[in-house]
Amino acid sequence: MIDLTRRAAMAGAAAAILIPPAMGMGTRPVRAQGAARAMGLAYPRQIGGIELTAISDGFFEIPADQMLINIAPEELEAALSAAFIDPAGPLRGGVTAFLLREGERTVLVDTGAADLFGPTVGQMPATLAALGVAPESVDTVLLTHMHPDHIGGLLAEGAPAYPNATVHVNEVDLDFWTDEAIASQAPAEAKGMFDRARATAAAYGERLLPFAGETEVIPGATSLPLPGHTPGHTGYRIVSEGAEILLFGDVANVAPVQFPHPEAGVIFDIDPALAVETRGWFFDMLATDRTLVAGAHMAFPAIGHVARAGNAYAWVPEPWHYG
Repeated sequence: MIDLTRRAAMAGAAAAILIPPAMGMGTRPVRAQGAARAMGLAYPRQIGGIELTAISDGFFEIPADQMLINIAPEELEAALSAAFIDPAGPLRGGVTAFLLREGERTVLVDTGAADLFGPTVGQMPATLAALGVAPESVDTVLLTHMHPDHIGGLLAEGAPAYPNATVHVNEVDLDFWTDEAIASQAPAEAKGMFDRARATAAAYGERLLPFAGETEVIPGATSLPLPGHTPGHTGYRIVSEGAEILLFGDVANVAPVQFPHPEAGVIFDIDPALAVETRGWFFDMLATDRTLVAGAHMAFPAIGHVARAGNAYAWVPEPWHYG
């Protein structure tokens, strides 16, 4: 069983810091150009016949020693210093979602934080507009999990922000975040996370579709259970015309620390031990298979590979695609 009280209290403490009191696999041309790319908020990448665009929703700040757990202070300082990050300063964590377009299909993988993490996030709607993507044109949303920086953008003034979209989420995550009994045990600081998840589920109603385990959720997108960060945390393997990319959500949040120290977790991990176990086999699989991957909190545009480095791993951003 998840130690909800302890973990939610820690997550709530972090949330109190972050949330204000008010609460080339191909060479085809892509459409994600213009103002959004000029501002550095959108990055197009062809995956077979799919136009994948990484979209930056912005960033949040949190002190490193309050974000990372299960790592000695001296190891944390050394890892950050090795990446030319001031250990005494706050970490800036990017929030990235992904737009997939193929034919008439328009899919989002996660939706950003909206206004839930202060003024440095919530950029995604404007970027989608600059890309010519109207909210009504989004037909599918795939959620990696139901933390507020991934589902925040699903609502606009309490109503569905994507009125024609079906929303797919792992049933384990949906059950956890919408369970009244679990929510009632959470400390006051963490209740907002449960409230947002329940409000989102209510707003989408029958268009919120749970799935189980590893399954082809929509054509070309297969779920991969990656539990620990949340109970139903999920990645998506996107395949088109022999090319693929694996979107891994929050298996790792702080690349300079968690790749050389995969035993290190973050304050938001609901089950830290399971998160470490998942990170271990997942990194090993990616390094062995040399899979192209993308993570929601890797440095934008968040796409790269996992390589072995001694007894641990390294995050290797792919070279920038200019075309």
